Amino acid sequence: MSAMRASLADERPDVIVIGAGMAGVTAARALVQSGLRVAILEARDRLGGRIYTLRDFCAAPVEAGAEFIHGVGAKTWADVRAAGLRVRPNSHQRGAMMNLGDGSRWLPLAVLYPDVWPAFGILRRLARFDPTRGDLSAAQFIEHQGYRGRARILADMVFTSHLPGEPEDIGVQGLIADGALALETGRDFRIDAGYDRLVEFIARDLQVVFGAVVDVVAWSDRGVRVRTRNGQTEEAPAAIITLPAGVLQAGAVHFEPPLPPDKRAALAGVIMGPVLKLLLRFEEPFWPRRFSALYCGVGPVTLYWNVFHGVRDRPPVLCAYCTGPRAAALASLTEHEAVECVLADLRANFPRNRPRLAAWRRVDWAADPFAGGGYSFVRPHAADARHRLAAPSTGRLFWAGSETATEPIAATVEGAFTSGVRAAAEVAQALAPR
Repeated sequence: MSAMRASLADERPDVIVIGAGMAGVTAARALVQSGLRVAILEARDRLGGRIYTLRDFCAAPVEAGAEFIHGVGAKTWADVRAAGLRVRPNSHQRGAMMNLGDGSRWLPLAVLYPDVWPAFGILRRLARFDPTRGDLSAAQFIEHQGYRGRARILADMVFTSHLPGEPEDIGVQGLIADGALALETGRDFRIDAGYDRLVEFIARDLQVVFGAVVDVVAWSDRGVRVRTRNGQTEEAPAAIITLPAGVLQAGAVHFEPPLPPDKRAALAGVIMGPVLKLLLRFEEPFWPRRFSALYCGVGPVTLYWNVFHGVRDRPPVLCAYCTGPRAAALASLTEHEAVECVLADLRANFPRNRPRLAAWRRVDWAADPFAGGGYSFVRPHAADARHRLAAPSTGRLFWAGSETATEPIAATVEGAFTSGVRAAAEVAQALAPR
């Protein structure tokens, strides 16, 4: 069964959950299982937040937002199995190509140049980084290592292929604390039926008020009162905020009283970076049969991947995935200009073939008012920002969401899931009879 549509006129809840993304539905389910009445207020008309599966783009589900289950140890696996969802492994490393400034080459050939070799040990050097000696930005770390030429391009890619920011803005301590190094070496999986099916399974039978854009949250040690943009109010003994950092940083929610300085400093310690996906469906594949992904050190796109690589009888779809400045640059163009820009880049990377585009869809998460960006990373000298953001230091107002998580990997669906479980336990303890 799916989530049940509710209204603010329903029975007064024990807990209000703001946001029906992975963190929100996970927290709400745990609270309901503990015997509490829960109302979820969701600004959109759907579940999932930045999990957004398209079913009208081609003959199979395509992810416009979060795409992967990260690792065999992800906490979401129990629900994936309980929901009976089939997965397929992601194979970006097998059949991968790379462009380090001199055209696309198969990955083993792209790293044969001697001036690339100095960067091979960057993950090991990051793993050995000594936090007691102070933090560095990614740019400072790269400069201290003395990388030049192609080695510098490759080192930049280690940071900015996953984190949507400039190397100057990325903190090395935060990168390590976030568990982001596991993204470089771990194994990823896609859900065949679509990531949204996992959210729907977790949210089954939960009470969700859709179209409820919260703009005021009044909090104290006794309870929480929220007001939506249309003037409706709801009160409860406790509430959980699961909104993305970008929404909170934009001032979309007014807090009464204002959040304490430590919480505001924690919010300032994370950056909600831009992420843009340009989904491209072609009349036929123009890439080699074994092609899975193209990692780009230069050009308008961070990474291309073959969405249905290794799957028979699926449409030929590429995802042009853009982070940080590249996402911002592509977002500044009209949609037609963006498509032409990416097609020109594809023609340069695959010069022997002519792409024949059948359909496209641009999804710009920085322009989404209920996201404010794709996902977050931590500034230099702010490695503890996520812990401080998660801290239950605002009376009966609690905090969850991927921006509050470092376990197992921050700013991921798994992180959001774990944060929802953690916040639900905090709420249950606070409301337990004494």
